[in-house]
Amino acid sequence: MRPNVYGGRDPRELPAYTISEVARYLCLPKSTLRSWALGRFYPDRKGSQHLFMPVIRIADPDQGMMSFMDFIEAHVLSAIRRKHEVKLETIRAAVTRIQQQNPDSKHPLAEVQFATVGKQLFIEEVGRLVSLSSEGQLGLRACLEDYLDRIDREPSGIAARLFPFSRKTTDAPKKVTIDPRVAFGRPVITGTSIPTAAIHERWRAGESLLEIAQDYDRPPEDIDEALRWETLRAA
Repeated sequence: MRPNVYGGRDPRELPAYTISEVARYLCLPKSTLRSWALGRFYPDRKGSQHLFMPVIRIADPDQGMMSFMDFIEAHVLSAIRRKHEVKLETIRAAVTRIQQQNPDSKHPLAEVQFATVGKQLFIEEVGRLVSLSSEGQLGLRACLEDYLDRIDREPSGIAARLFPFSRKTTDAPKKVTIDPRVAFGRPVITGTSIPTAAIHERWRAGESLLEIAQDYDRPPEDIDEALRWETLRAA
């Protein structure tokens, strides 16, 4: 019997990523993700300090470490903020509503309830809070579906792996995968355990795309997409 390297725990719930790392993977400013995950203090007009509460409850807030499920929530949250600029207070209120209807949900932006019943509830709640027109709600739905389509789920509905965007378009091919059970959750070429970082390092050292493809016995387009991903997140 193979040993359980995770000590019997679900690797999706383990604190495996720093906030800086997830921010790079999602092409987000670190300060933005830090506010979502840890909250921040802000002054009012009188100079008094107030706490902006976090939107995502991360695995280890003391060390600033996020789990794969936290990562998925940040991925979905980035869609809402980037495409529609919905205020975080509004998102928090919608998430609270979902949690009231699903008390056992630890990751309302990532779990199956959000992808089915919760998605419609979320859209309706956001629409009510910010007076989105029917057209606006359709746009929010389409945006969410683009991002939710990048999440591969188990039959139970729980997120299993993420296909991050390797381009600045939502129709990017799913050639790069982040799976907490493969390469300890580091990005790899889909269907393999080949880290995209290793490919990028070899390319920067002077090896050609075709040489790398031949060495790994992969189609050149796989190597090209891995390089696109590494270049995008580095930028």
